[in-house]
Amino acid sequence: MKNPPEIPIEQVTVHMIGNAHIDPVWLWRWLEGRDEVLSTCQSALDRIEETPDFIFTRSSAATYKWIEESDPEMFSQIQRRVREGRWAIVGGWWVQPDANIPCGESFVRQALYGKRYFKEKFGVEVTIGYNVDTFGHNGNLPQILARSGYVGYVFFRPGPHEKKLPSGLFWWEAADGSRVLACRPPHHYGTWGDINMEERIIQAAEQAPGIRDVMCFYGVGNHGGGPTKQHIQAIMQFAERPSGPHVEFSSPARFFRAALPQAMECPVVRDELQHHSRGCYTALSEIKYHNRKSEHTLMTAEKWAALAQVFFGVRYPREDLRQAWENVLFNQFHDILAGTSIPEAYDDARVMYGEAYRLAEQAQKAALDRIMAHIDTTGEGEALVVFNPLAWNRKEAVEAVIHSRDLFRLVTEGEMRELPSRIRIRDEEGREVPSQVTKIEHAGRYDDIHVVFVASIPPLGYRTFRVDIPEGVESFSPPSEEPVEQVETPLYKLTFDPQTGWLTSLYDKRCEAELLAGPANVPIVLDDPSDTWSHGVDSFRNEVGRFKAVAPPAIVERGPVRTVVRVISAYGKSKIVQDIALYQDLARIDVEMSIDWQERLKMLKLSFPLRLEDSTATAEIPYGSIVRGQTGEEEPMQQWVDVTGRIGSTTCGLSLLNDCKYGYDVLKSEVRLSILRSPIYAFHHPRDIKAGVVYPYTDQGRQVVHYSLWPHTGPWETAGTVQQAYQINVPVIARSEPAHEGTLSSRQSFIQVEPSNVILNVVKMAEDSNDLILRLYEIAGKDTVTRVSIPGLSRSWNILVRGHAIHTLKICIDRDYFALSEVDLIERVLA
Repeated sequence: MKNPPEIPIEQVTVHMIGNAHIDPVWLWRWLEGRDEVLSTCQSALDRIEETPDFIFTRSSAATYKWIEESDPEMFSQIQRRVREGRWAIVGGWWVQPDANIPCGESFVRQALYGKRYFKEKFGVEVTIGYNVDTFGHNGNLPQILARSGYVGYVFFRPGPHEKKLPSGLFWWEAADGSRVLACRPPHHYGTWGDINMEERIIQAAEQAPGIRDVMCFYGVGNHGGGPTKQHIQAIMQFAERPSGPHVEFSSPARFFRAALPQAMECPVVRDELQHHSRGCYTALSEIKYHNRKSEHTLMTAEKWAALAQVFFGVRYPREDLRQAWENVLFNQFHDILAGTSIPEAYDDARVMYGEAYRLAEQAQKAALDRIMAHIDTTGEGEALVVFNPLAWNRKEAVEAVIHSRDLFRLVTEGEMRELPSRIRIRDEEGREVPSQVTKIEHAGRYDDIHVVFVASIPPLGYRTFRVDIPEGVESFSPPSEEPVEQVETPLYKLTFDPQTGWLTSLYDKRCEAELLAGPANVPIVLDDPSDTWSHGVDSFRNEVGRFKAVAPPAIVERGPVRTVVRVISAYGKSKIVQDIALYQDLARIDVEMSIDWQERLKMLKLSFPLRLEDSTATAEIPYGSIVRGQTGEEEPMQQWVDVTGRIGSTTCGLSLLNDCKYGYDVLKSEVRLSILRSPIYAFHHPRDIKAGVVYPYTDQGRQVVHYSLWPHTGPWETAGTVQQAYQINVPVIARSEPAHEGTLSSRQSFIQVEPSNVILNVVKMAEDSNDLILRLYEIAGKDTVTRVSIPGLSRSWNILVRGHAIHTLKICIDRDYFALSEVDLIERVLA
């Protein structure tokens, strides 16, 4: 589409948007933020009372819930003003979140719980997305918005100096073709200090986006009280002028109603809206870790709780799970999740995450207890039931904890002097599965025996194994560390530099090729004097040093399942321990990295230079993926980043998977994972560090990161990259169970989805009924006939899933009656 023509200023209507952007948490804790919301909203109600035409705009359901709980009378007044059209509700989400770091399902829940709250409490169907202060916007938001019932989206960042756009008003389109009309208004969303309102209005009119309407925001946020009497008076005076643009008190919804009929010729932007504050992808590791863990903990709990209700009549804990989600969604507020708030704010965040974990784990335990009670666990040895929360057949390293008290029951005399160096694992057919004891850990009266074995677990189901002690086994003794330079498995040959600990060769036997172009798995230290946000920074390239081994790499674990190489390295006062696990029967290389970080104003990255020609870099974004340039600039991601190219005539690549990181860069064929940054907490440019002031620095001390290397042949779409990334984020669940009879067999799949380019991510009960909700999405850009099966109910359906699309299915289960329909992300039946 061509750019729309310019409109004479006299024909322009300037929609004055009275607002007060309030960060519920930032340089203050949430209790202070709540008080500020209450006082500002009271001020807005006063302005409405004083000025008949004035309209106030506000988002964020969480803050309305504060008002409802703290001041019911004020809440009632707001409800009345909403009915009158004097108070405009926008956004429809729980908060204004970071729009890169939450997973795709978190954005769905922002709308699901936010829009339901506004509909229930105010009778309002919110259709205008609103993230005016958020630091960037992932490229799949148009689909999530459109499938949640939105028609428009308002944002301000990135600004014109950070992202050039063909117009301030444009159609924003996702990879699946979904669109919303997006607007980046002129100026800023707030007016602080002495503002010449006449000049502001005229400048806004001059920047009208090729149509006869433009928005102009005003109002003092963050402890400022919102629109002032002076603002309102100046607007009313301007409205009386005989010439110039028309001006009126308005709302974003009114603007979009006026703009939509004129917007057919607006340009189309098929891109993400980046970049602002690239340091936020990495700042404050702890909050990133809890975000990822809590998202998957909740989705896993929902799956088992829903299955327990459908198959065994266990009450689905809808309210508990909703409360847990609300906690997680609140902590996704952009100044919390970005890592840019004060330290005390994160004390509150930990409490909220703790409650979310408790509620999720409580729901999951109740569900799994009921499922396990129905499994026939009779037989020789202790039953070990391994659950797979993912909807594909999963070959995985199962790390189980066997309590020695359980083993004592297996010994005839009821007493065992020494713990065994080997545990026997047998499958349901009685075949022994290779296993190895990895460690024995004190656990009070008894000890815990940690054992690892590789097994295939059915899709979204379980498999039962038997555990016992083989005859004549020796007692356990800790493995001795054995220096090593090369480790070989049936799939790979890895070589380490004994002086540095760096990986110097990763030879893939499947494609008979060396993947590395230089030392890899290298912890690089970068100078990072930028503020907490890294304002004005595009890339982190100023290397000041590298971690180097303090002793030669050593084998610390070797057995029939895996070999673990430990690399201990240091830089300055900091130390890293990397345990690199290579499996005899798995293609994934897993790394547990324990960091003791003592550096300040520095950044840590892991470097992997690859020997690939004509390479392409792709990263996961919420419910999708995106190809980006290989310029070395810092970029956001989710669970994985991949670089695929050629070695000779063979297409191959490396996917770098992670369990809690969100930043990376790729320069040509070198991919670097951003691990941590250590700026001062909530330190905003252009402030200077002053002598004599005590500053708290982020990411000091210990943290643990899990990441994996997934070398592959062929494109990532068919190589299992997405599945493997889920597998390191969603572990199998191994639980011992006493012997008892049951109606379920030793292995079972509850739900299956095929083929592999369609990912089933969510299984839950509907918000308003006992129907089952399934959410799935396509990863490869191919329209796909997808088979959804529920073996336990002897039901299956074929549905067409569009390329890159998110589909939500509702299955009505009523005794012998089954019906599948497609609904939107808010669980409303599609027309």
